[in-house]
Amino acid sequence: MSDQTYPKWIYYYLCFVTVVSVVFAIIIYVNPAAMWGHWRAAEAEGAFDLVGPAGLFCARNLGTAAMGVYVLIHRSRPMMEAFLVFRIVVDLLDGTHALFGGHTPIIFIGFSTAALEMIMFIRLKRFGRAGSFDVKTE
Repeated sequence: MSDQTYPKWIYYYLCFVTVVSVVFAIIIYVNPAAMWGHWRAAEAEGAFDLVGPAGLFCARNLGTAAMGVYVLIHRSRPMMEAFLVFRIVVDLLDGTHALFGGHTPIIFIGFSTAALEMIMFIRLKRFGRAGSFDVKTE
């Protein structure tokens, strides 16, 4: 258990992201066409090989899930901050990639989740500066 304070809503968001990452990683590993069957490049040879884009997406989600599980078990505010920095970078990259690719829904999802995660990061930093180390959350 942690000896640091943090907002419960941030913890619940991290739970959600961890579960979604596990589900996406399993889907991509087991049946990538189920997730990306509508993708224009799906007909290309090796589109769903785990050494290509599908593998990178699977690896990213497995990494997110592993880091998320660690954060959820230990409930460490510094690890929550590191997890949020990781998610901010990933979501900004997703949004930028979608911006250049012209995928409007992903643009909004990527940049809006990055903004939400920046707000969470700032909120956690403020909790850290408060200097309170009681075992309680808001």
